[in-house]
Amino acid sequence: MSPQSKSRKKKQGKAPGRRQEQSPYGALLESAAALRSESWLLADAWASELYATLWLAGSGHTPMVEALRKMDDPAALTALRALSGVGSAEHRAEAFAAAEAVAARGVAEPSWYVPGTLVDFRDAFLVTNLLGDVEVVAITQERAGVGETVLFMRQPVLGATAIELFATPDEGTVALLEDMIASTPDAFEDRITPLSASDVFDRVWPDVEQFWEDGPDEETEEGLIGSEDVRHPVQLIALADARVRALVPDEYEIPAVSPERTDEAVEAFLASEHGIADVEAARAFARIVASAAVDQNRDPVVYGPASLTAVLILNVAAKLHVSDADLALLPDIVRAWAYFTADARDLPRDEARAAWDEELPTVLAEFSEAYADPELVAERDGQFR
Repeated sequence: MSPQSKSRKKKQGKAPGRRQEQSPYGALLESAAALRSESWLLADAWASELYATLWLAGSGHTPMVEALRKMDDPAALTALRALSGVGSAEHRAEAFAAAEAVAARGVAEPSWYVPGTLVDFRDAFLVTNLLGDVEVVAITQERAGVGETVLFMRQPVLGATAIELFATPDEGTVALLEDMIASTPDAFEDRITPLSASDVFDRVWPDVEQFWEDGPDEETEEGLIGSEDVRHPVQLIALADARVRALVPDEYEIPAVSPERTDEAVEAFLASEHGIADVEAARAFARIVASAAVDQNRDPVVYGPASLTAVLILNVAAKLHVSDADLALLPDIVRAWAYFTADARDLPRDEARAAWDEELPTVLAEFSEAYADPELVAERDGQFR
């Protein structure tokens, strides 16, 4: 046999032209494998971040689930079990069906998975700052005997600003919130208010819907795709979607604030000691901010600096031409409205007014900057009055 023949024979033994292809899901399977002996809570967080990555990248959910369905791999089953707990009902059902198909072939389940287990509502609480413009909603649910708490940091109008996930301490949800209040002096009132499951849904579900509709801005999106150090609600919004939806029956509808509240709030403001000589200017302003709140399904007197700034920019600076004379009146009208909302909610009068006095210069400065923005100038097609 010639040397050439020996060489050819060796190559044939190695199956020339055939090589094992790396799965495009290799990294996903590796990280899922590390979850098999962790906790269900950690698996949900992992799945939520994966869901966010697919959403931000514009990748479909279904192709990945179908690829995992075909694998006889415990890591694939782990990923599917985790994915079946986050996102929309449709996506959860899709992942669950795929997981059942893999499990039926005898693939080993992750150690934390308990068939037929659902998350059950345990309790929920609300913490706010003095003016009620920054809220923390804590919802604790129980699964397989383990408490899990989701904290939603939110602002009216702006929606969810952060979402955090915790294993509920043995002392309970209140202890978790007490630690939060103690660790951020002066940020929150030392008052923890119980909420029902439907109370939580009414507050937080619109934030979830708003987030999916608006998404993160481009700068945040680029940072999230390129950095592991950035923390943003998008990373847990899929988990929040599933957890909040589980609070109420499918047929439940959030109660709507009556449109009549606009007129009621306007008349109450005008009847208060507002001190505005130009009553029609005061009326025009009150109608704008009251109707904006009702359109957002909020009571008109629930305003703080962040929500008032947002409405001034979105509903005045971006939409309405305001005369120089009315612009000169606005600082006094805005202050009068701020004081009125604090009184209407029975907040401590002196403390609330002092808090507003500290914030109002920033509120008015941000409005003035927005009102001068050439892009917003070009968009305006209405009149203040």
